[in-house]
Amino acid sequence: MENMLLVDFFHLSALATTVCCFLVISGKRAIELCSQTGSER
Repeated sequence: MENMLLVDFFHLSALATTVCCFLVISGKRAIELCSQTGSER
């Protein structure tokens, strides 16, 4: 039982890390797009 719980925790932490990286990358892209459109004006 403990091994299953450990594996589940590892999967959850890996998933959380992936989601955080995805949010950071999309956030940077959004900021770049906003700054580009702002400078064009």
